[in-house]
Amino acid sequence: MWDWPFLKATVWMWGAVLGDIIIVLGLWRASSMLTSSVHLEPHLGRKGYFVLFGLSFAASIFLEWAAMFLNLWEYTSAMPVLTIFSYEVGLSPIVQITALPALSIYLTDITTDQPVH
Repeated sequence: MWDWPFLKATVWMWGAVLGDIIIVLGLWRASSMLTSSVHLEPHLGRKGYFVLFGLSFAASIFLEWAAMFLNLWEYTSAMPVLTIFSYEVGLSPIVQITALPALSIYLTDITTDQPVH
């Protein structure tokens, strides 16, 4: 991507940012629906966070596999990988997609003065 023209790289990076936002909101909403949290507040509770971590982990595996399948990027030899169902996926993207949605929702939760149960 470093050798791409400025406009193309900018559009791709903003697309990635928007995609990350949609992923986090989608995982949060799915978690709140699965834990019978019918309100649209960020608060999930412990059960909701457990579900969010599970969904996020599954989504991270799928999204990394899809990106590799579509040749959107490739890993360098420095990237630690996990082999899941005979496919290699990068460890840091898995950790990122698994942890950041819960962290985002948690930080939103504590800034709105709603305690985690």
